[in-house]
Amino acid sequence: MRKPFGRVRIAIGVTTLLASTLIAGASLGQAGASTRGLFASAPGVTKTTIKIGIINDVTGAASSSLGDGATAMEARFKEINAAGGINGRKITWVVDDTTSTSTGAETAAKNLVQNQGVFAIAELSSDFFGAAPYLAQAGIPVTGEALDGPEWYEQPNTNLFSVTGNGTPNGEAYGDGGFYKAIGATKISYVESNIGAAITEGNSVYDSIKRDGLAACDKTIVPLGTVNFGAFALSFKSDGCNAAECACVLSSSLAMATALHQAGLTHVRIIFAAGPTQDIFQNAQDEAAAKGAYFPGIVSSPTYTNAASLAFLAGLKKYDPDYKGGLPDLGESDGWPIANLMVEGLQVAGKNPTRASFIKDLRKVTNWTDSGLATGPINFVHFGQNPPTQCFSYVEFNGTKYVPFPKSGKSFCGTLIPGSKT
Repeated sequence: MRKPFGRVRIAIGVTTLLASTLIAGASLGQAGASTRGLFASAPGVTKTTIKIGIINDVTGAASSSLGDGATAMEARFKEINAAGGINGRKITWVVDDTTSTSTGAETAAKNLVQNQGVFAIAELSSDFFGAAPYLAQAGIPVTGEALDGPEWYEQPNTNLFSVTGNGTPNGEAYGDGGFYKAIGATKISYVESNIGAAITEGNSVYDSIKRDGLAACDKTIVPLGTVNFGAFALSFKSDGCNAAECACVLSSSLAMATALHQAGLTHVRIIFAAGPTQDIFQNAQDEAAAKGAYFPGIVSSPTYTNAASLAFLAGLKKYDPDYKGGLPDLGESDGWPIANLMVEGLQVAGKNPTRASFIKDLRKVTNWTDSGLATGPINFVHFGQNPPTQCFSYVEFNGTKYVPFPKSGKSFCGTLIPGSKT
C-alpha cells in the first residue's frame, strides 16, 4: 500500500471532525471517577494506576525525525491524567531508547516488560521489528505506527495495533489519488530508506505510477539517515526525471533536495515524506532546500486549523516541553496518536483490563477517529486486510509558510490497484 515514511492515515472516507473537547479528554467521562471495584487485574495494573512502556528512537539515525515521539506520548498521557485518568486510574510510564537499531528495540522491549513490569507498549521506531517477535509471544498489547516492516499485518501478531489501521504486506497497492498529476510530475524517482516498510512502499508507488500512465525513474535505496545524495542527483539529472519523493527521515529529505538544487535542478517537484515540520525554519539553508516541496499530512486539516487540530496543538503546548509552537514535527504528530490509540485500547478493555481483553476488544473497534484528527474512521477488525481506499492530505512549503495543496485542502484518495502487489 502507499505509505510515506510515518505520515499516512488509512481511511475509508472523510469523517466529520469531533469537537475539541474530545481531544481534551472530556470524552473519557472519567474525571473524578471512584476506584471502587478496581483491582490489580494484570501486570502493570494496580487499583490506582496503569503502567505503560514507551519505546522510541530517542538517539541514532532516526532520531532527527522520530526522537521526540516519547515526549508527545507523555503529553497525551498527562492530559488524560489531568482529566481524571481512565476508570479512576492514572497512567504512569517508562521510556526506553532503541538507539534506532533493531537490537536496541528488542532490548528495550524486554527491559520494559521483564524489569519495569509494564502492562502494554506504545512505540515509535524505525526498527521496532526487532522487538515484535518477543512482544507477540509474550502477548503484550502494542500501539504504534507501521513504518518499519510488515510484521504489523502478519500472523500471529494480532497484538500489534497501528494508528494507520489494518493492512497487508502482500496485498494490492493503492493509487495516489491523482496527486502526481496534480503537481505536474511525469517522470518520478522514489527514494527509499533501507527499512522494510519504505522498500515495500516503493513497489506500491511504482505500481501506482504505471497505472496512471506516468513514467518511473530511478529507484534508489539509501541507508537510514543518509545525507549523501550527490550521485543520486547526477543520475536523476541524466535520466531526465522531474519529480522525486523521499521515504526518509527529515535530514535525508533535506539533503536530497539540496543535492538536486546544487545540480541545477531548481524546478523539479520534490515530496518530503517526513513532514511538515517546524524544524524547516531552523536555518536559511533548510528553508531553501524545502521551498516548493510538498509534504503529506497525517490529519484531515494539514495546516492544523480546525477544532480537533487546535486542541491537539494546545495539548502539546501545555504538556510537551519539546514542542516550541507552530506545526508539530514527525515525532510529535505521530507520538500523540499512538498514545491516543493506547487510551482507546485501555478504555475498551474494561474496568479491570487484562492484556487479553485489550487485544480482543480493540480488535472489535471499527470507527476510531483519533479524536477527530484522522482523515477517516479506522478499522481494526479485519486483521491483515487492506481497506478499499487510502487518503492523503498535502501541504506545500512556499518559502515562508505551509499552505494547503490544493487550496481547498481536499485529500487525495487512492483505491486498490487490481493485480498489483506491494
